[in-house]
Amino acid sequence: MMLPSIPPILQKNYLNWKNATVLEWPPMSPDLNPIENVWGIMSRKVYENGGQFYSVNALKTAIESVWYNLEPEILQTLIMSMEKRVYNAILRNGKTLNLSTFC
Repeated sequence: MMLPSIPPILQKNYLNWKNATVLEWPPMSPDLNPIENVWGIMSRKVYENGGQFYSVNALKTAIESVWYNLEPEILQTLIMSMEKRVYNAILRNGKTLNLSTFC
């Protein structure tokens, strides 16, 4: 089931009503979203050695194989990089970082 999108103003009003503290978060910030790095890593692995797929099923199988065989160390490195990512985002006032330093 897909939930309906809630307009940002209603979200903000609700959080204010609940006295919730909301962190300032730069919009469109792939630096602060490690899954973006995971997608890049997976894409490189799926298409390494010039990989070509002639059916959706073959591509799906390749993606699933890469997903299930991701090394835990890669994910741990991304997780451990979050403190540095947040710190650097603050220093750069939310501007994009050089993501290659975290992969």
